[in-house]
Amino acid sequence: MRPCFHRSSPCGFGFLAMRSIVCAVLLASFGPANNSLGFGDHIVVVLDDSGSMREVMRSVRITKIDAAKRALEQVIQQVDEDTRLGILLLNGMPATDHWLVPLGPVSKTDAAEKISHIGPNGGTPLGSAMRTATEQLLAARAKYIYGTYRLVVVTDGEASDRLLLEDYLPDILSRGIIVDAIGVDMQANHSLATHVHSYRRADDSEALKNAMIAIMAEGGTDQDQSTSDADFELLNALNDVNVQEIIGAISSPNNKGILGARRMNGETTDGKPFPPTNAQPPQPNSPFHAPGYSPPASHPVTRSTLSAFLGTICCFMILFLVALFAVIVLLLKSTKK
Repeated sequence: MRPCFHRSSPCGFGFLAMRSIVCAVLLASFGPANNSLGFGDHIVVVLDDSGSMREVMRSVRITKIDAAKRALEQVIQQVDEDTRLGILLLNGMPATDHWLVPLGPVSKTDAAEKISHIGPNGGTPLGSAMRTATEQLLAARAKYIYGTYRLVVVTDGEASDRLLLEDYLPDILSRGIIVDAIGVDMQANHSLATHVHSYRRADDSEALKNAMIAIMAEGGTDQDQSTSDADFELLNALNDVNVQEIIGAISSPNNKGILGARRMNGETTDGKPFPPTNAQPPQPNSPFHAPGYSPPASHPVTRSTLSAFLGTICCFMILFLVALFAVIVLLLKSTKK
């Protein structure tokens, strides 16, 4: 079972149970024929096409970028028809805001053709790329309401915009987006390894392909759609009740643009990305200041830990209130009879 790494997001049993009830309410209210209830997978692959990706891998005589392209081409052929997939480059395709394949239904032939033309060049702006990718996933979630939303980062080096990555990552994780990272032929684990939901090392082309396939396989709807018959039985009492307000109150995650942790805390007021490149040196305790960083074995309770605890408590309270509401409606109905 994969642990939950959302620093300040509602997660765990309470969150899953709440989403189960919300899904049941949606289905009971609108019926299964409503196309706005997207139950598919939404995946964005952020592919490192920086200059270092032209290096030859240590274990096989193939460049890192060719290994990544080969793995992507093979993975594309195995994508389910109902999966919405996007591929975002760090440097290439500036005319389309670096989108090689926009997030949406995939034409496997067209995607394979585009992948074959990827070339390595430039730096490693992971922070800005992850923000762009996440905002597209959030826009899809606002449109389709339900499904799995996953960000896959394939890179061979540390971010060249570390301050932005450090600022954006907590906000990205707090939105309920699953973040996976693959380190391509790296001598040490990437600094993302201890902060994202899963991290895999890929020291050759076959390992890279298998890592990507494993991540794609984890995206199945069974993870998120934990709706059961018990949920529908609980909501039978709501047949005569207008549930729109309930849905609006508990089923709308935060799909607004990524602000960054510092801006969320009120440390900036303008509309520019924060912090600007070279605005300040990395903080001494930054988790992104060196490869292979691992957190201390024990550390005091922080604001984010307290927020995560309170978020879980709120989820349980919401679940309890919804169940209590259903029981009250049942009692009222039985009294009238």
